[in-house]
Order: sequence, then structure tokens, then C-alpha cells
Amino acid sequence: MMNEEKYLSTIIRDEELDSIRAGFFNVLAAPRGWGKTTFMFDERILKFARAKKHVLYLVHNKVTRDSIATLHSDKAVIFTDGNGNGWFTNRQKSLWTVEEDEDKVHVMCYQTFAALLRNEGIDWLDDIDLIIWDEFDDIKGYYEKEIRQLKRMLPNFSYEKLTSLLQQGKTSSIINFVYQIKTVILDPAKIKLIAISATPEYAALYFKDYINYIIKGKLEEKFDAQNTIFIENVIVIAKAGIIYPGDGHKYWCFTKYVMDALHLKVVLEAMGFKVLVMWSPENKTYKEIFTQEQQEGLNMVMEEGRVPPQYDFVITTGIVGRSINIYDTSFQDWICNSNEYEDIGQFIRARFPPERQYLLNSARGLVEFTRNNFPIDYYDWHTISELKKLIEEKPIFSKSDVGIVPRKLLTFSAVKKEYPDLFEKRIYGRAKTVQYRIKPVTQ
Repeated sequence: MMNEEKYLSTIIRDEELDSIRAGFFNVLAAPRGWGKTTFMFDERILKFARAKKHVLYLVHNKVTRDSIATLHSDKAVIFTDGNGNGWFTNRQKSLWTVEEDEDKVHVMCYQTFAALLRNEGIDWLDDIDLIIWDEFDDIKGYYEKEIRQLKRMLPNFSYEKLTSLLQQGKTSSIINFVYQIKTVILDPAKIKLIAISATPEYAALYFKDYINYIIKGKLEEKFDAQNTIFIENVIVIAKAGIIYPGDGHKYWCFTKYVMDALHLKVVLEAMGFKVLVMWSPENKTYKEIFTQEQQEGLNMVMEEGRVPPQYDFVITTGIVGRSINIYDTSFQDWICNSNEYEDIGQFIRARFPPERQYLLNSARGLVEFTRNNFPIDYYDWHTISELKKLIEEKPIFSKSDVGIVPRKLLTFSAVKKEYPDLFEKRIYGRAKTVQYRIKPVTQ
């Protein structure tokens, strides 16, 4: 039975939108598939700017940038890295002039926006009324990676001191970018900033003093898979004869790494499948082998939401999977080539639009992002020091006995003692770092 469809455009109220204010990090948090990106091009949002040309739309990679600009070409235009070269000098530090007055939202990678702030100063921001930051939670991984790298160089420095060094000492860092957002966008309170995400808790902490939730929908996903969904090694399934070409079946597969995708392609083509592999054409390692045929396939998917008819097996990697919506309903068998929690999270992003949802029946517990009330963060790998900090921010409670209020567990040792079978351990990297996480399971 299909759940009732929900779209932000129909459920969000005007009074909620009226709470959007300059000087705040206005977070619109709603589940995947609720039409967050589409709603950002609604006139109810664009009214916060004098015109569309005074709006910046920030995304996390170039494939997403191109996809959004293509899907909303009537209102959006790509602003590439190269546009900044000489752009501001010739235009008196202004993003648009009377001579070049195209009324479109500028879609750019947030890295491009950071470079503009770094290279051009801030005077041109007078042209901007509204900034929309799509899937801003993407910065969490980069943010923490920078801290870890600097911590190895300066092991005796506190977290606060490391953050301060990166904020003001390394202008190309993501932490400096977060600092810039606060100091040149939020503090002056001239520009409205709307951040949208299905998982805002990942990065909202970095803006905690500015947070203003516009809407925070309950995470609800559908589990009405049309056909069997597999979450295990695809090659094993293929060789066992569980999937095979013909009989009208067309498969859409997510896998994390390009190398895995290429390996899958060889095996599947030997079985008789017609395979299209899509990864980011900007991937420096594999750019030279990204063919014109692949580009044409990716273009059709981005522009029309359909796969070229000659293919019956499509493989996408993480960046592409997050960047496209598929309307091609002939692909009704979906495969995630992993049982890793974080991979399945990526897979869920790469699915049909809400009216044609085919998600993972066998991963219901993961889709709901909780098990025994553990916050989502514990499904990722952490060192002991990271877990200590996480437990302070997102506590774990003891098992609830009848009539007894659960206790807050204050240390990782206490958590492991309470839940000895839930955690797994690994030795990671050259440094032989010990990490722990809750075991991802399927139901």
C-alpha cells in the first residue's frame, strides 16, 4: 500500500516561511523525496530576493550543479569556476550589470563561492539577497578531516585552538569557509540564507548559535519495493543466476567506488548485460577513460530522467547517485552493492522521485536511521576520543526495564558493557587506528 505522498510545496505554511530571517542559518529539514530542491525554485522562496539574479544556489559538486541547472533551466544558470576570471574586475565587483542582466539563479559549488570570497572580497555580496545551500551536511566529512590532519601535526592543541587556526590561518579550508559564512553572511544580517538537508544534524552543529529551523519533518520513508532488492555483493548474485539479462528486467545499481563499478561492468557484460556506468566526469583519476558514450548517457539521465534504451544495467557511484532523479520507470530492480550503513544512505539518495519510490525492503531498520534508539552518528566509524565527544553531544541510554527510567551512559566503556553485541571494531589505515561503530544490520 502506497503511503500518502508529501511535498514541501503543499505542506509548508506561509507562517513558517515568514520565519526566514537574515542573520540566521535558516534550516529546512525534511526527508529525502519531499521535493526540497524543487521547492527552492518556487516563487514563495524566490520572493525573498529582488529578482532571481540576486540568488545564489550552493551545491557540493559539479555533477549536482549541472543537474540542478538543467532541471530548472527556466530559472537557473550554471556559474562555473571560470566565470570568476575577470568577471568582477570588469563589472565593478558586481555579479550582474545592466548590460548583462540575465534573470537567473546562479548555481555554483560552494567551493567556487568560497574562492570568490577569498579572491574578490565581499563588496559583490551587495548584489545578493538570498543564498540557498543544498545538502549542506556534506561539509561534515571535510570539516572533521581537516581537524584530524592538523591534530596529527599538533597533538597537544585543543579542538578549539585547532579550529581557530584553520578558521583564520588557512583561507582555503572548509573550516575557514564556515567561519566566512558566519562573519560575512550571517553576522551582517543583510542576506537571507536557507540551508536544506534531510540530515541537518550532521553539520548544523557548526552553526548552532545561528540555527533557525523553518520546518523539520519527521523522517518517513516508504518500503514498497516493486521487485526484489539485493544488498550484497552483486557479482556473487550474478554468478548465482539470481540476476540475469532479459525478461524485461532492468537493473539500477549503486556502488561506492569507480574501480568496483568497472569490475562489475566487465562481469555483467560477459553475462550479456548492456551496461552503462556513470561516475563524475570531473574525477581526476578516471577522467581519461570517461567516454563520449558515457557522457551522452549521463546527459540524457540529467536532462530527461531517462536512460538510453539500449542499456539494461546502470551503475552509478556516490556523486552521480546524489545528483540525479530518475523518471525511467522501466528500471524497477534496484541494487546496492554494499551492506555498509553509509553506502546504503547514499543509495537511498539515488532513487526514483516520490511518486515512483522503490527503496530497500530488507534494509528497513537502516532506512529509519535508528536501532534501539541509537542516533545515526553511531553507525559510522569513530575512534575512542571521537566517541567520548559524541556521547556528550548525543547520549546513549541504558536498556529500559519495565518501570525503570533508563540511565544516561556517560562513557564508551559503559555503553559497550550495556550493549556488548552491538559494537564492532576495526584497525584502520597505516597508523593502525582503532575504530568502533554499531553494526549495520538489515531486517
